Amino acid sequence: MQFKRQEGFRFVFNEPIDASFKLLIDGQPVEALDSCPCQILDISPRGMKMFSEVKFGEYINKANLQVELQFVLDVTTLRAIGEIVWRKPYGRGEQYGIVFQAQEDIDELIISEMKLRRKKEVLQGKQNR
Repeated sequence: MQFKRQEGFRFVFNEPIDASFKLLIDGQPVEALDSCPCQILDISPRGMKMFSEVKFGEYINKANLQVELQFVLDVTTLRAIGEIVWRKPYGRGEQYGIVFQAQEDIDELIISEMKLRRKKEVLQGKQNR
């Protein structure tokens, strides 16, 4: 599947954000891949790039494969369900491009959490001068 980003902004983290994921097939968790660690490399209201050393290539071509991510950008724990649209080997693991499914308020929550996070980063930067 070809995928081209057409979004207004994508926030790239200086230090990746720790997160966890689980794979879902037909909406049901894959027991072997429940609460796996990953890192968020960048995020937008509609998707993210993540890295994980957990390899799950055997599931990639399954119909109705989804990934459920759990992460904190500032203070709120977010849960987002998405589809893997690309993957590529990277270091000891793989990077994955995730497009979030339409979920009520997830894009607005991501934006508000990123605004709060950015304000704190700016204030911290001013204090460190």
